[in-house]
Amino acid sequence: MRNWQQQLACVVVVVAAGIGAAGAQERLAIRAGAYLDAEGKRVDNAVLIINKGKIEDIGSDLSIPTGVTVLDRSHAVLGPGLVDPHVSLGAMGRTAEAADAVERDADAAALFNPNHADFEKALRAGVTTVVLAPSETHLVGGVTAVVKTGGDNAGRMLGAGPMKLSLAQTAFNMSRTPTSLQGGLAELRSMIAEAKDNRADDSAFAKWARGESAALVELSDAAGLTALAEFAKEQGVKCITLHGNLAAERLDAVTRLGQPVVLGTYEFSDPRRYTRAPAMLMDAGVPVALTSNAPQYAADWLRIGAVIEMQQGMSRTDALKSVTTTPATIAGVADRVGALAKGMDADFVVYSGAPLDLRSRILEVFINGQRVYVADEPPAKPEDDDA
Repeated sequence: MRNWQQQLACVVVVVAAGIGAAGAQERLAIRAGAYLDAEGKRVDNAVLIINKGKIEDIGSDLSIPTGVTVLDRSHAVLGPGLVDPHVSLGAMGRTAEAADAVERDADAAALFNPNHADFEKALRAGVTTVVLAPSETHLVGGVTAVVKTGGDNAGRMLGAGPMKLSLAQTAFNMSRTPTSLQGGLAELRSMIAEAKDNRADDSAFAKWARGESAALVELSDAAGLTALAEFAKEQGVKCITLHGNLAAERLDAVTRLGQPVVLGTYEFSDPRRYTRAPAMLMDAGVPVALTSNAPQYAADWLRIGAVIEMQQGMSRTDALKSVTTTPATIAGVADRVGALAKGMDADFVVYSGAPLDLRSRILEVFINGQRVYVADEPPAKPEDDDA
């Protein structure tokens, strides 16, 4: 199989007719009715200036330099591109290797097809950056990859993300070792000791074992969360829990981990026992990131999940952070994506209204200053809603 770099060189991003000119501009300005700043606050009379794929300036009623092409989006609201911290786009069913529970050197980048239609679906949902992750069927799944869902080929790969581990029930079976949670923790202890003894080992696993980086750790029940908290303290490792949807029932364990948590997918039919967790964790000072787990679920559920959490008591600001800045921090790319601010990548979504109002339509999506998606219907003036 060709590696990620070879595949990526072959990607042809197909976008709607008439948008190539906007992407070709080195410098571009957009006038919008409003934008959401890095703290999620609505700023009216927005002006966004893009230069070579980066945000040169953004604010209210800014002066636009002479000669710069201007796009009028005066009836729209600009929001940061959404960031999903755990997906398997383009690789559903191809991220598991049945024989071995440990794949510490596996690289998720080599498993994914960037030409896949899954990425276009993510764009339509306003998702501009994702963490491509191995299967939860491995105790040690390997290294995740952080990529953009569209744009010029050279700018899509952002680099390696955190290690992916799994203490979920699906990681253990009777046909291979380890066969249980305790067996899995014992295996990790042995691997950590070996990595600490070999200071020349600069692998992603070794860096995690030495406490130099965090790992995503998949869970399937509350008992696993308690065991993980004790294990992390004992070994001095950093663990970001994934899918611990009962985390609110193990709040002490979560706070002892001292790391963000990744929760979801959330649906309208989910019991409050699950959906109350993000707001409770945020109230306790634990950063929360949401995931859609696309393509197992549609990428649209990332934004919908944030709206569901607002209904469960999460503030609008925290809900926005859960799908932008917090997952970007987990992925190690918060200096580039997840917010609209000077110096950041020009990744943003043009909405017909408030971004976290499901009545608002996604009209356009930009990545690195290029328009990579435009809705089939013309932009419409939104209802008067707070962003």
